[in-house]
Amino acid sequence: MFIKMKSKFFLVFSLLVFYLIPFQSATAKSINIYVDYCVFRKSNTENVVEIYYGFLDTALTYRKHGNNFIAELFMHLKFFYADSLIGTYEWNVFHQKERFDSSDEFQSLLVGQKNFQVESGRDFKFSLSCIDTRDSAIKFYRTFEVENISFVRNSIDISDVQFAQMLERADTSTVTWQSEFLKGKYYVIPNPTREVIGSSPRLYTYFEYYMPKSFLSKQLKIEYRFYDALREEVLYKPKNVKVIATEQFDLEGFALDALPSGVYFFEALICDLSGTVLTKSKRKKFYLYNPEMPPKPIRHYAESELFAKSVFATLSDSAVQTEFEKAKYIASDYEKELFQKLTSLDGKRRFLFQFWRRRNPDTSLVYNKAYDDFVQKINYANKFFSVGNQIEGWKTDRGRVLIQYGEPTNREFYPREGTRRSYEVWFYSELYGGAYFYFVDLIGNGNYVLVHSTAMNEISNENWYTDFVTGTNTERIQKMLLIR
Repeated sequence: MFIKMKSKFFLVFSLLVFYLIPFQSATAKSINIYVDYCVFRKSNTENVVEIYYGFLDTALTYRKHGNNFIAELFMHLKFFYADSLIGTYEWNVFHQKERFDSSDEFQSLLVGQKNFQVESGRDFKFSLSCIDTRDSAIKFYRTFEVENISFVRNSIDISDVQFAQMLERADTSTVTWQSEFLKGKYYVIPNPTREVIGSSPRLYTYFEYYMPKSFLSKQLKIEYRFYDALREEVLYKPKNVKVIATEQFDLEGFALDALPSGVYFFEALICDLSGTVLTKSKRKKFYLYNPEMPPKPIRHYAESELFAKSVFATLSDSAVQTEFEKAKYIASDYEKELFQKLTSLDGKRRFLFQFWRRRNPDTSLVYNKAYDDFVQKINYANKFFSVGNQIEGWKTDRGRVLIQYGEPTNREFYPREGTRRSYEVWFYSELYGGAYFYFVDLIGNGNYVLVHSTAMNEISNENWYTDFVTGTNTERIQKMLLIR
């Protein structure tokens, strides 16, 4: 069980300027918080989740204090299992400058980290809210779903991969870093932006791997693989290691100055010396910007080649139908009608290919960003919004809204409390000038039903809170479930 905690610490300018970012106006009444997280094993029954956060110093409101300028950010973190609140944490972040000028051409990234213990193998969610204490209009709120790894005893496992801005030996460091950054003999300074910037860019990584006792004294090989946005491997580096403990960690820094600017993915694999993969990490995305290496031109293909290389060219009849059922969320009425008139399997395959080709930012590429983003939304919905074995996540209301409108700007979660049902509020700042979606877990089975929205062509009920969150009208709730 978590204990409510309050703490205060300073993030000092001279210690936290890891790289400089081109100036952006800090007058907007919102603050962008970069958030990342990793799950590591602690014991057979518990894991440790590390939450990394960062923000730009110019997004804060400063006040003169003596010879310096002081800003303060109030942070509020909540943990949930399903719809039950299990812990809440509050702390203040202070930042001071010797000089403050709103016309500064550069910003510095301030970072912090919080570590918590969670039950092994039990998925959870956390919400992070932040408020500028000197201007309450400047705020941030997001909810994050976390797939909590179950590290099985006496099996070969690997943790999530943490990206770092820098690594520093603790015994030679001249800086007193935050204690949560310490891993073994090294301070691992988190990089929640997942950005690697500079003319000599380096990506620093940290992960842990867990081995059975039978592997002690054996030699293994770690393979580091890098993939570009087209999922093609662009960099490979192996390293042999000796197993001296059942829990080991790996720290590496990779020079990426040979890679052009762009989006990349990193993956770590644990192999035996013959190359057989024993376990591998999740692929993790990062962004590389090297001013001396612009994005590389990509080969373009003819339409016939693109179709032959696409995933649609070999789909079965049932798979084609399922693909279109998913695509109907974003299809026009004309496209829906046209698909229903098709009778041949090849015609349906080519319809899906053209459907996604029209939505591809570059129609001459094998890689279709629109379809890839769509698949990621489907996978996310299935992972976190599914209702047991009864309803796949993409078929739920939250899944549909995610697929149709994308990731919300803000997502707030309110757990069940007494007779009040749990519910979520999603806000899209760019949709119709700002649109809200309200989802309620009507019968407590984890299926959050859309009961009201301010978006056009969506269900509207301004009495949604009294009708469905605190209401006891069983007939109304059953009717809503039938409609949705």
